[in-house]
Parts: sequence; C-alpha cells; structure tokens
Amino acid sequence: QPPQKDYDDLCGLPDLNEKTLLENLRNRFKQEKIYTYVGSILIVINPFKFLPIYNPKYVKMYDNHQLGKLEPHIYAVADVAYHAMLQRRKNQCIVISGESGSGKTQSTNFLIHHLTA
Repeated sequence: QPPQKDYDDLCGLPDLNEKTLLENLRNRFKQEKIYTYVGSILIVINPFKFLPIYNPKYVKMYDNHQLGKLEPHIYAVADVAYHAMLQRRKNQCIVISGESGSGKTQSTNFLIHHLTA
C-alpha cells in the first residue's frame, strides 16, 4: 500500500476521528517526528531516546516564527510564548501535562533551553 501522508497539524486531517488521529501520530512517530500540532496545542510522544533536534541550529531556526510555518517543535511553542509576552507586555503560560514518565520534565528543560538561548 502507498505511504500515507502525515499531517503535522491534526486539524488538517480530512477525516478527523480517533482512528485517523492515532494512525497519523503513529506514522509520524515511526519517522521520529515526535511533535504534532492540534491548532496551537503541541502533542509530544516521548521517544525514550535523545533525538538530534535540540541544538543551536534548531534554536535559531525557530526564533521569531509563527506556529505552523515550520515542522512542529517545542522550541516553536516557547518562542511564540516569548514573543507574545514581548508584544502584549503580559505574562504568558505554557501548560505541560501528561502521565508519570511521559517526559514533562524533559519538555520543560527544552522550553527553558530555548527561552534562555
């Protein structure tokens, strides 16, 4: 069977239901694409290994870009919150949730890494 197109934003799925959502996430994960948007929400699937997508090249690439213009990434979320804070002159909040062991602490570390860079 031909490879299925994967959607980096689940809102773009032609038929949005539990089956297509999970298939899309599975297909992306197999390609080591652990980040997927649902509008402005970022879904992360913990790969339980380090991926080479957290270096200065990626920090620079996601600097001052709109969500959805580049491949989904935790740096994009951090950057959007940072620039919204500067433009609106109001505090911003990023909610990270998940089960125990899902990678919340590591995601927080990546957010802080981008913000401090």
